[in-house]
Amino acid sequence: MIGLSNPELLSTKKLDIQDAQSEIQRVLSDDITGYGAKDVADVKCNNGENVTVKPGNSFTCHVRVDGAPRSVTATFLDNSGNFEVGRPD
Repeated sequence: MIGLSNPELLSTKKLDIQDAQSEIQRVLSDDITGYGAKDVADVKCNNGENVTVKPGNSFTCHVRVDGAPRSVTATFLDNSGNFEVGRPD
């Protein structure tokens, strides 16, 4: 029999994709802590599915920046769901 000192190791944490989309729009638009894009709209990530949180895993978002379609990759930094947002392609 094997025991686990941390039962959370068996659980899989998911990031709410709606929250992620809002945060990505904020990062892309923010002049100080983000990329300063002026017209960011239609942020859709991971086909609308919640994302499994795991450091190093990433997910893709499709956005419109100044009316043009772009892609953005977000990569998890830790097990808490913090992620960094790459520059729009």
